[in-house]
Amino acid sequence: MPPDQASAKPRLPLDKFLRQEQETILREWESLDRQTLASARKPTSEELRNNLPDILSDLADQYVRAPDKTRHIDFPQQGPRNHAQHRWESGFSLEEVVREYGLLRVIILQILSSRTGELPEGELVFLNEALDMAIVESVTTYVEKANSELQSERERLQVTLTSIADGVISTDTEGHITFLNPAAERISGWLKAEAVGRPVDEVLVTLDETTREICSSTTLRAIDLDEPQRSGNILLRRYDGGLLPIEKHSAPLRDSRGDVQGAVATFRDISEIRLLTEELSYLAFHDPLTGLPNRALLFERLTQELAYAERYNITAALLYLDLDLFKQVNDVFGHGVGDELLRQVAERLLGCVRRTDTVSRLGGDEFAVLLTGFDHQTFPEELATKIIKRLSEPFVLNQETVNVSTSIGISLFPEDGQDAESLVKHADTAMYQAKARGRGCIQFFAPEMNRRAAERHELESDLRTAIAQDQLSLYFQPQIAPGTEQMIGAEALLRWHHPQKGLILPARFIPVAEDSGHLMVSIGNWVIEKACAQARAWLDAGYPPVRISVNVSIVQLRNKDFSIYVENLLQRYRLTPDLLQLELTESIIMSDIAGAAEQVRKIKDMGIHIAIDDFGTGYSSLSYLKDLPVHELKIDKSFVHNILTDVNSAAIVKAIIRMAQGLGLRVIAEGVENQEAMDFLIQNECEGAQGYFFGKPITPSAFEAQFFG
Repeated sequence: MPPDQASAKPRLPLDKFLRQEQETILREWESLDRQTLASARKPTSEELRNNLPDILSDLADQYVRAPDKTRHIDFPQQGPRNHAQHRWESGFSLEEVVREYGLLRVIILQILSSRTGELPEGELVFLNEALDMAIVESVTTYVEKANSELQSERERLQVTLTSIADGVISTDTEGHITFLNPAAERISGWLKAEAVGRPVDEVLVTLDETTREICSSTTLRAIDLDEPQRSGNILLRRYDGGLLPIEKHSAPLRDSRGDVQGAVATFRDISEIRLLTEELSYLAFHDPLTGLPNRALLFERLTQELAYAERYNITAALLYLDLDLFKQVNDVFGHGVGDELLRQVAERLLGCVRRTDTVSRLGGDEFAVLLTGFDHQTFPEELATKIIKRLSEPFVLNQETVNVSTSIGISLFPEDGQDAESLVKHADTAMYQAKARGRGCIQFFAPEMNRRAAERHELESDLRTAIAQDQLSLYFQPQIAPGTEQMIGAEALLRWHHPQKGLILPARFIPVAEDSGHLMVSIGNWVIEKACAQARAWLDAGYPPVRISVNVSIVQLRNKDFSIYVENLLQRYRLTPDLLQLELTESIIMSDIAGAAEQVRKIKDMGIHIAIDDFGTGYSSLSYLKDLPVHELKIDKSFVHNILTDVNSAAIVKAIIRMAQGLGLRVIAEGVENQEAMDFLIQNECEGAQGYFFGKPITPSAFEAQFFG
């Protein structure tokens, strides 16, 4: 995890950052590097750091001098050469030398990630490219030194090169291959016996990823130009003809006099990370259950279509659909049947519309259809009628016949709204009016519609009374480490016991509170304070410490005093910050990524843990994981429910776990309901689980009896 900073610091240009934080970087690096060294090797701090201060200074100097931060980087060679020379003489292995640069890269990025503001792409590209060049120069120097030593030393180098995961190939001055390690054999498909002696551009055939044209050999260019070369966005043509995305760096290979004796090329297979990126990119914009575009993609397309419609003075329409009595289907037949119903509804909707229309699942049992380019004004109503008729036909689900209907609200552009948000809101309002008229109805939006607004006003008034009369309460649900039954935390969940209407769940009243602004702040602050009070009560009762997770709304996060309020609560209840975790949804983050990042960093700097709730339900790119100091990802229950029956859901869960492990993040799977799902999570090394399999949300006293008793 990124090291905690005492307070959020402003982002400095890369050169000033490297100079100002040099000692911090070296100290953190030295601590990590010592952990990886063989126990018999105990160098002093000065010996361990060696030329790294010079390398960091060279990085800063070159960043200032470089006219283009992303191309033609000419990193000074002497520092990496001296460092490699020292490491060779001190008995370090090549693997240890390469690993040292990897640790240096990690430490720099960790400290940078704790800075406020967004890290410019140019700085990140420069940093990675410059460090890659330093690695190539060190490897080259190390290999040159090895070639000048006795055969036993060459054998030691051979063992080291055998152990690393990157492919390594060396050539003579004519570009003929003299060596390749096992990783190079595995990645390229060429056996060493067949490759040695062949021209390097015959073995390492690379193609431009966009044009698929064969690229000139950067390894030969490194020899001709006597300088390092990099290849990006390329495909390697393997021995069997298959294509593999790789990253490749080449550098001239020199003898003890400095004369070029050939070249060394290092390359790595990046296909797995490409696939993972594509999976999660698709996930960000599509509903995992139905495969339809999700809300984020609908808003993106709606914004584009409205801009086109406004430019050419044409009409667009949005249909907002909600299945009638869907909850009863879940209650009677179970969630598995309910999910299958939603999939079949999606298929029928696609069968009703034109290829140019967009069908989206907004969440739950709500769908939307975006219509543009229709010739007559009655088309939206005609299509809505067609949809209602098609969805009223019986569904056969697991040998059960299920009948549902749908209510549809329609909003039109430009009369019902000038932007995506207004059209969706007004279509939603019309849909609720259609529901009020009975099942299977169609309703166009009209300004005079106020029934739903009146109901929301009543609910808001009741909610204010609930706060004043202490009708709200917290329930707790455990979070368990799979395979150990050890409780690793608990989530605090809000409940409202209305004196006349009974239990009202947050899904109904939280949107009303968020719309009111100040009401949501009051409720959210109440939840955090009650959670802190409960944590203190359990500690005073002698129970072991439990980290409590609390959901945070966008309204709270936008309050500039929110972090101060939380800090005061921790002091008041004498709690260490690690006993509190705040959960944010992707929608909260993406609604105000800059503001969220600043506020979250303040909270994280206090030592409070941050979790991303409902991860994967899809809003945007994954760049916010770089921008936000997150500790934990909570996989949305919609994936976990289907991991045993849907290969795509299982693959997505595995991908998220792998990604989180790579980023050093903890993972909690939500919605675990059976032993089979638990076994799947254990097999894939998921660190935490939550769901009815362990227990439903219960009162504090019941929680004590069940989990502390």
